[in-house]
Amino acid sequence: MAIYVIGDVHGCIKTLISLVDQLDLKKNDELWFCGDLVNRGPDSTNCIRFIKALKIKTVCVLGNHDLYLLSLVGDNSKMSGDCGIQALLEAPDKNELIEWLRHRPLAHVSGKYILVHAGVYPTWDTATIKELALEIENDLQSATWQRFMVNLWGNSPGIWNSELEGKDRKRIIVNIFTRMRYLTPTGALDFSFKNTPSVQAKTLVPWFCFSKTLRRKERVLFGHWSSLGLLIRKEFVSLDTGCGRGEFLTAIRLSDSHVYSKKVIDDIPLTS
Repeated sequence: MAIYVIGDVHGCIKTLISLVDQLDLKKNDELWFCGDLVNRGPDSTNCIRFIKALKIKTVCVLGNHDLYLLSLVGDNSKMSGDCGIQALLEAPDKNELIEWLRHRPLAHVSGKYILVHAGVYPTWDTATIKELALEIENDLQSATWQRFMVNLWGNSPGIWNSELEGKDRKRIIVNIFTRMRYLTPTGALDFSFKNTPSVQAKTLVPWFCFSKTLRRKERVLFGHWSSLGLLIRKEFVSLDTGCGRGEFLTAIRLSDSHVYSKKVIDDIPLTS
């Protein structure tokens, strides 16, 4: 059995199909996705349909763009500026697709690996990662999930504290799992910089370089940070290679770190 992990797809269905064909999957293989299945590319609808229909085991964690899509549903309904997302919201099987998406995990811990969209807070141990992800998953999978979505947006509180409660607690957990890139020396999340560490403000550090990072046995697999690109390290693998900007969609086979990559063949809107 082989496990393949794919970076941010961003609605690029043609590129996704081409990359999956390149993997030559067997029936016992597994295909993991780092989140952001939707938005920017032309066909978010068929990306979800394609992944749902795969005959092998798949794991998809939620990314910030996936949560954005969920925020547009039902009681919170409003028009999206992204044509691919708007098409999904008008699709005849919209309800089935949304139900599938909101039942995806925020984190997946299996054996030697932790799969998330953006990262894990440096001081969280594995048990904490599981517990906090489950907190949000329970809300997303509840009957009141649309009400829960209303309070997710914003950058505060900026720093994690296990004593946080209510909306603030939920918001920072989601921001860590789906939006985090840089931290300040005190451990506060900073959303002002998205570029590579070589051009960052001197006071900021990538979350995986934070001085108080726990030494963990699992390797963290994540996407989200397209300017960081493909990075393969003993402690982590970064897999967003700019598919949403018309660059590449990348997969890695975990057993030997073999990399597969496809140049984007979908039409990416100039406004993305």
